[in-house]
Amino acid sequence: CLSLCVCGQDESVRNKVTLVKDVLSRLSKKLYSVEELTSKPLPEGVDPLRLEMYLCDEDFQGLLELTREEFNALPNWKQLKLKKSKDLF
Repeated sequence: CLSLCVCGQDESVRNKVTLVKDVLSRLSKKLYSVEELTSKPLPEGVDPLRLEMYLCDEDFQGLLELTREEFNALPNWKQLKLKKSKDLF
């Protein structure tokens, strides 16, 4: 188990141990729920201009009412308008 320990700090900071695997897991998470992507603040590492990328296929189609292929075939202005209408922007 890898951990990152802050040494040379006061007692309260020294007692906090952050597991590297936990940090990496949060930063490398690829899929989020609609609720996570429509609430503020956004999860760390999420590109606010491409929120649709972080939805699973089922949530993507359920929210946007299109498949990814159909969505990607739309002109950018239509994609943006659709994302705004679904609060995914």
